[in-house]
Amino acid sequence: MGTAVLCVVAMALLIFLLGFWVSIQRGRTDVMTGVETDPTSGLNKAVRAHGNTAEYVPVLAILILYLGTQDVAAWVGWAMIVAAVSRYLVVLGFLTCKTLEKPHVFKAVGALGTYVAGFAMCFAAYQTVA
Repeated sequence: MGTAVLCVVAMALLIFLLGFWVSIQRGRTDVMTGVETDPTSGLNKAVRAHGNTAEYVPVLAILILYLGTQDVAAWVGWAMIVAAVSRYLVVLGFLTCKTLEKPHVFKAVGALGTYVAGFAMCFAAYQTVA
């Protein structure tokens, strides 16, 4: 359960840090609602990083916490770690890209890791009831 809790805490921290970063960007730009149209703006990048994280982390957290209570194979713990690290890579890609209009290697690797780990954990969760 220790790995599961650490991974969920890391991802939850990411959501709160990104929310705080969006607030800072809003204060800097005086854009209190919505986003700027510029795909290179720090506010746009922060909002997309936060939104993307908020889309994936809740489901990953549920899977991770559930699997943390089950007697699962060792590879499941690695899938949890891959999921958490992948979410950080996606965020790094969003925040460091030159523009949101072009792919970034960190976003691509992070997305792939999220999908692979997520599918693997879905399989592992299914195995606990099958």
